[in-house]
Amino acid sequence: MSTILWLVSFTLHGILIYFVIILNTRLSAFKAAEKEQKQLLEETENTLTAFLMELKDENEKLVQEIRANAEEKPQRPQTQPDIPAQTPVLPEADESRDLPLHIEAMINEVEQEEDELNQKEQEASISYEEEALALYEKGLSPEEIARQLKSGKTEIELFLKFRGKLKNDS
Repeated sequence: MSTILWLVSFTLHGILIYFVIILNTRLSAFKAAEKEQKQLLEETENTLTAFLMELKDENEKLVQEIRANAEEKPQRPQTQPDIPAQTPVLPEADESRDLPLHIEAMINEVEQEEDELNQKEQEASISYEEEALALYEKGLSPEEIARQLKSGKTEIELFLKFRGKLKNDS
């Protein structure tokens, strides 16, 4: 009987040693992954720090160049660039801005171009709506109008409903 107990004891010890080895390898793999993650995190932080430092240096250089340009060109007569009547000028914006004239002129040009683009988009949308109405008045169904205008059937139906033009077929 003691032989059997000894045999069971050795078997249990062997199984326990096997499981301890497996747990140890899993733990070491987990620690290695954790170490790798920390290293990756450090590298990312270092890269971002370097990028931010470069960005800060570039910003400082830009500020210095702008100040140098502002100091070089103060004798220029200060004439206001042509501002179209469409562009509203806010008094607070003029007081809060302390920009050189060439930058203000560039900003005004961009704003004017944006206004022109907005007007073109509005004209295009008006013509789209008018075209949809004209096609419906010619007797085309919403499906045919959608195919011609390359838009959705539901979109055309809703548009016509909102305009009070759509006749319910059901």
